[in-house]
Amino acid sequence: MEKPPFPNNVGSVIHQILNYIYILLIVIQFIMAMGNRPQGAKWSYVGCMIFFAFLMAYILFAAVWLTYIGVATALANAGGGASAVISLISKGPFRDIIISLASTYVMYFVASFLFFDPWHMFTSFIPYLFMTPSYTNVLNIYAFCNTHDVSWGTKGDNTVATDLGVVASKKDASGAQTVEVAVPTEQKDLNAAYEEACLDLQKTVVEAPQHRDAKTKQEDYYKGFRTRLVIFWITSNLILVAIITNAQLLHWFGNFTERSNSYFAFILWSVAGLSAFRFTGACCYLVFRIFTG
Repeated sequence: MEKPPFPNNVGSVIHQILNYIYILLIVIQFIMAMGNRPQGAKWSYVGCMIFFAFLMAYILFAAVWLTYIGVATALANAGGGASAVISLISKGPFRDIIISLASTYVMYFVASFLFFDPWHMFTSFIPYLFMTPSYTNVLNIYAFCNTHDVSWGTKGDNTVATDLGVVASKKDASGAQTVEVAVPTEQKDLNAAYEEACLDLQKTVVEAPQHRDAKTKQEDYYKGFRTRLVIFWITSNLILVAIITNAQLLHWFGNFTERSNSYFAFILWSVAGLSAFRFTGACCYLVFRIFTG
């Protein structure tokens, strides 16, 4: 960048620090989603969401700075007028950023004014921007990891022993609850109990074959499906990262800059297309409501 917002290599250091913290928090999200309820790990989730909000602020700052530098450079090189606009449009990354931002945020404002309900854009839009990364990094991970409500930590113990014996209590003359327990006191009784215990230890216990009931089989199926789904999701994302960042894979696809720009353009144009689709649907609904009441 010709005019970086930070001196020397400060921007690169900030990027690396945020990148490592982000990866760490993603791993933490998977761990918490597998074994913690949101109510039980409230402050852990709050801390992650605060960092994601800070990261969103950094991304917004970078987007605004790139837009400012791109416009200023194009105007300086073209000297203003129509040539400056053409110069801006000819720059692929800058064009993609502008179209994506306009198709998302500008359409939100336009649609809100069309429906005469723009107030939430002034009261909730800023919090929504800062919460957007949490919707992806927290809710998505939690949803994938909890495709079925699994109770972890049982170690395969699916049944509860209920035959624990019965203790009979009764009231004595004073009205207090008392319990009578038979305890051997004679030496011969103690010896007999010891010999009986030794005989029990010498017996070979034949394990009865375990059979899963229908409910347990259904739960195991849901658990297996959830596990395979999460593994497939993680693997597909890792493959995508490897393809984009590794220059040795699919070298015919271009170098790192070309790959990242292509992927970046695909994401931005996808966002623009989905936003246009939603905006079209909202306009159609508005027209139908006007004519049909």
